[in-house]
Amino acid sequence: MKWLVLLLSLLSAVPTILARRDGAPTNEQENACQDLMPQHGVPSQPPNMGFILFSDVIPSGNYTPGETYEVRLNATIGDFAGLFIQARTETNQDDVSSIVGLWTPLSNLSRRAQCNGVNGDAITHSSAERKREQFFNWTAPAIDMGRIHFLYSIVVAFSNIFVKLNATVERPPVTVAPATMPPQGEQGEPFLNSYGEPLGCPQNECAFYVEWRSNGQFIDFRMEGNASGWIALGISGQNSALDTVNRSFSDVLVCQVEAVGSAVNVTDLFLRGGEVTPSFDSSQEGLDLTSGEITGDRIFCSFSRVQFALPGQEGQDVSFSDDNFLFFLSGNATGLDTVNEVPMDFSASALSGNVIFSFTRANLNRGFVVFTAPFTTLPGKGSFPTSSCSREDCDFYFRWGVNPNNPNYLTFFISADLTVGWAAIGVSRDRRMGGDEIDDIFGCSTNNNLFTGGVEVADTHNVAGGDRRNVGDNSGTDGLVSHRLGVLNGRLECTFSRLITVLPADNTSDFNLDDSYYIIIGTGENPGTPFTRHERNPEWSTSEVNLVRESSVDFDYSRIPLIKAHGIFMVLAWPILAQLGIAMARHMKPAMPNGGWFLLHRILVLSGVFFSSLAFLLIFVAYRNADTRGLIHLGDINGLGTAHFVVGITVIVLQFTNPIIALFRCAPDDNKRWIFKLLHKYIIGCSLQLLPLANVMIGLYLFGDKIVNPRKMDAYWVMVALVSAYSLWDGLLNIYFGYSCHKCKEKTCAVTVEGELGTELKPISPDGSTSHDPTTKPKKKPSPDHWLRWAGWIGLAAIAIPLGITIIGLIGRG
Repeated sequence: MKWLVLLLSLLSAVPTILARRDGAPTNEQENACQDLMPQHGVPSQPPNMGFILFSDVIPSGNYTPGETYEVRLNATIGDFAGLFIQARTETNQDDVSSIVGLWTPLSNLSRRAQCNGVNGDAITHSSAERKREQFFNWTAPAIDMGRIHFLYSIVVAFSNIFVKLNATVERPPVTVAPATMPPQGEQGEPFLNSYGEPLGCPQNECAFYVEWRSNGQFIDFRMEGNASGWIALGISGQNSALDTVNRSFSDVLVCQVEAVGSAVNVTDLFLRGGEVTPSFDSSQEGLDLTSGEITGDRIFCSFSRVQFALPGQEGQDVSFSDDNFLFFLSGNATGLDTVNEVPMDFSASALSGNVIFSFTRANLNRGFVVFTAPFTTLPGKGSFPTSSCSREDCDFYFRWGVNPNNPNYLTFFISADLTVGWAAIGVSRDRRMGGDEIDDIFGCSTNNNLFTGGVEVADTHNVAGGDRRNVGDNSGTDGLVSHRLGVLNGRLECTFSRLITVLPADNTSDFNLDDSYYIIIGTGENPGTPFTRHERNPEWSTSEVNLVRESSVDFDYSRIPLIKAHGIFMVLAWPILAQLGIAMARHMKPAMPNGGWFLLHRILVLSGVFFSSLAFLLIFVAYRNADTRGLIHLGDINGLGTAHFVVGITVIVLQFTNPIIALFRCAPDDNKRWIFKLLHKYIIGCSLQLLPLANVMIGLYLFGDKIVNPRKMDAYWVMVALVSAYSLWDGLLNIYFGYSCHKCKEKTCAVTVEGELGTELKPISPDGSTSHDPTTKPKKKPSPDHWLRWAGWIGLAAIAIPLGITIIGLIGRG
């Protein structure tokens, strides 16, 4: 059974792969070199959602033969998993034979690919790790082949791909600075967004403080910090300024004290990943100083910077409309040489303190999001399996509320009873996972990244139309801000904020949270994002909730108790009552020849049928509000769940069929009696002895593995012991009584007569012959071995009853 479940799981997991982990396929059969099409079986997404190539060769297509050029792939919105890039001549760019030049990866997240027999004539990813930016070197051909175009494909998620983009065509929008500079001084809107280090510090006591506001095409900044030379604000797509892996550049705005006097000026620099010395932007256009001064060892400055990279400054200035990390630096050296463009040194020895990172992304247009208050200040609360459980003892506990620092965001706190895996909240319009509409899902998962504390946040969605896969949003984690992440006291916990409105890139994957939806909560035991299929059934709210305007949510808290009642009644019905009733018919006829065995057989079996039927109804009541597209999802969660359902239905049908057959049985001496025995005793009877026991074992396994949290398999293993001991004892009784009857020489004992389908017990006539005369009355006296039969049956009861009661207790306690 387990290997079958594993096989099904592996097959069902194939579509969830985001990108080939070792890069794009390049053999001729898969045609990736020719058409740059990932072999995902899905069409390209129009249009390009912000994946841009930057290089001195772009967009002119001109180059110096043999010269090496740096090429940067930037995700202006979100991130990506896979890439595939070629350079082709303009005259024949649709043919793979026009590939020119050689590529060199500049990080361990990309590698060379081979298309025209030359290793490195294309480049692809070497890892499916999420990326916002990648750098490469492209060496031009030794002779001039004419203008070239860079063609490339991007994999965001398995079903979200952009194929054969042309870097000459796919350019960022050109934003021209306004003719007049932005309002000066105190004009314009108030400064509502701020960040200080350490968090929560009063402005004048912060080691570094920055506040900003949106001002048309500009962002106005005010900065101050403890330094005698300069203070700097960095904006980067990565959370490390000295990023030697991804070589991500950083946009740096520096307020520095002039060498002569105490004037403070502002300069726009950029820092390439892996370097400690920044470079001057090709132009200082779009940057305007409002005021600057130094008082003691504290620098103050106010300035404005255009929000977008101006033409010629791509790869130097970031877009303030993107989500980026902020970092802060300061130094005591004065006199930045702006004439000769000699910048300061960012090495550790030149800094007045450590580089301070925000550890969370900021969108300067939407405002920075900080949450330092205790999670208990968030007004909304939800929990499972009860509405009254606490953070420490709930399987799933969460709180929410509008962020007090930035009302554009909802802040969430999640605490789940697991140490490895994921926990997530979702919103749905149709209360059907993978139904007619997507489900918007966001939460946190453990990973192996120690920089984030081993936990990351993710914004994802469940694909609509019955697909039910969970995939990352187009914008990645833009609009999602993490505050505190970690595994604390044996629980996965995270605090994060989600943008209430919808980003343009996510208009097909995110919902505006200021609306009413059904709430989903779920967990899974596999780490990483997007979230893998949940190990346990997700819980759905009983009604729609507006998370912005409401502070309570209710789930179906009766489901777990009803599942427990289902299990208790099934254990009472089959391993105890029904099995002892079947044993009564099999072993006790000779010991109770006057029909007492039949009365007990009927009482025990019909009692089992009653409790089995009650349990059958309870499980449907328990899942009355479950996410379903019909009576059953074959193999949807796991193979064992499907098997439990199918076998359970089969047992219920058989348990009613067998008594009905018994009502219409023919007389014992009827020549068609063998048909009744075939159905009642052998086919249905044996099935009802074996199938229910197997199904109860499956049910207890699922209960311990999928329902109980944390995982507890005690009841399952006790059931394994019960079935093993009962089967062994019952088997020994069958062997002994069958053998003794065949070998019996006494005329007073019960002997066996070969019937149509095996042995049948017949009483002995006074003359020693076996009688078929229906008028001959059977002996009223029990067989000589009746005491042994009673001992055998009591032994079965001694196994079934104590172990069955133990299982019932474990189910109730679980």
